[in-house]
Amino acid sequence: TSSDISGNTATHGSGIYNYGGTLTITSSTTVSGNTATTHGGGIYNHEGTIDITGSIISGNTAHFMGGIYNRNGTLTITSSTISSNISYDYGGGIDNDNGTLAITSSTITGNTAASGGGIFNRSGGSIDITGSIISGNNVTGSGGGIRIWGTDTLTITGSTISYNTATN
Repeated sequence: TSSDISGNTATHGSGIYNYGGTLTITSSTTVSGNTATTHGGGIYNHEGTIDITGSIISGNTAHFMGGIYNRNGTLTITSSTISSNISYDYGGGIDNDNGTLAITSSTITGNTAASGGGIFNRSGGSIDITGSIISGNNVTGSGGGIRIWGTDTLTITGSTISYNTATN
């Protein structure tokens, strides 16, 4: 609650690394300015459960998955902002790898990647987006706002996906 997780450097999950646990991030918590040399600049959720409410994940950098990497886990994001994260490969804002991702009343904006600027979904992952905005994300490849790769499930309800840029 009301915490600042910033300026950290690690191989994986430089801000937060959750391996199989349950984590709740709430009330004005900011995860920003963290750098991972491989996966999950801000948060790496590996086979765990994370609930993020009323928080900001911003300005994190990684080779893969700039803001949040959800690998085989459950990630719920409510009334939060995922912005200005950078991945040099895929998943600028969020990479959902065979996980379950629910996004409600949130904004995903200004994230950058080679593919999947706002969200990259793969390996059988499922996403449910409700009442959210995915806008202003940029990629040098495909999927400025959202990129789906493989046998994935995406459900979008009452949301806006606009002004994202992809060169492929």
